[in-house]
Amino acid sequence: MPARVIIIRHAEKPEIPRSIHLSPKGRTRALALVEFFQSDPRLLKLGLPAVIIAQSPSQKNHSQRSLETVTPLAKALGLPVISRFTFGQVQEMAQWLKSQREYDGKTALICMNHMEIAELAKALGVARLRPRVWPHETYDRLYVLTFAPEDGRFLSLQNLTQTLLFGDSFQAVSGPQGRAAAEVAFKQVYQEGSSKTAGGKESPGPRWQFSATAEVQGDFSDFNDDTIPVFRVGGFCFGYHLTTLGYLKKQPNAVVKIDASKGSGSMLYRYQTVVEGAERTYAWISFAWDRQSLRVEFQADVDEGSINPEIDLPIVLENDQPVGRIVGAAPCYVALGRKRFQAPIGFNYQGEGRKASTPSPSGSYQATLRSVGGD
Repeated sequence: MPARVIIIRHAEKPEIPRSIHLSPKGRTRALALVEFFQSDPRLLKLGLPAVIIAQSPSQKNHSQRSLETVTPLAKALGLPVISRFTFGQVQEMAQWLKSQREYDGKTALICMNHMEIAELAKALGVARLRPRVWPHETYDRLYVLTFAPEDGRFLSLQNLTQTLLFGDSFQAVSGPQGRAAAEVAFKQVYQEGSSKTAGGKESPGPRWQFSATAEVQGDFSDFNDDTIPVFRVGGFCFGYHLTTLGYLKKQPNAVVKIDASKGSGSMLYRYQTVVEGAERTYAWISFAWDRQSLRVEFQADVDEGSINPEIDLPIVLENDQPVGRIVGAAPCYVALGRKRFQAPIGFNYQGEGRKASTPSPSGSYQATLRSVGGD
């Protein structure tokens, strides 16, 4: 294995259905990556890429964006772009990379569609990945996977920001609306070792509860079946490129109501699983919009010891269960179609983490986090 594998998403695309090329901002990011890989201290210590791989178009996915994103960097480094793998060939890409002994101990760069990044990370040995799905609106991150030089086993993953263009890493509000145009609040409780299953047994996995509300002021009456409702706090994100209102209308776990005459609508989506033969809702999210505002509510109660949820813990705690005061900032993004709100400098939170001795050999841990400021 290479000593390091860096995975990036292709740069920005236009908000035009079936477009296959980068947007003007995406082309700017592609050029900025040339300087980024040759000057950022975090990457310089990893070594310049010895090989650059980009997904190529396929019969189902005609996108040229991965190739266009890394072509300027490849030219600057004097490297060819390996483009033998298309969308849907993640396992083949991973096996090929492992078999190329000429890259042992070096750095490999892979650029691809965001919907397959999690699959590639798992194919390379990442057992527990958060977020499970790369957020749809995010272009400015990179995964850095490191591997043991003696046997190629996976060691660690870093989720880094590029911070190349205006708006990256929540530097500013997206669009004309300011902080006063939105209110967002949340609470998260995370437990390990002390949660109980329905039968009274100790859960082998973590349990967490999360509640959030958001309201963005503005006229949201311009929508249709192609409109995508989006809500993101931290690692949780509802709304991807296929999650349109038209798609949700056909889903059994979603309820969409539209009043075109009033320019208003609502959507309720339930996350469900089967536990002991019965279907159970473990989380839900609702959107309601009109000519005055967009309102979002999200609730989750997840026991990862008894179910395998399709959503992530929104705020992932760093430093392996910190004890005492916890502070930080998380991404916050609310949108309906082309109108959106993005919190500047992230969304601040604080809370407390504590450990307690129990009869269980592992003890127990609990952390409670709350939003700060409510906007």
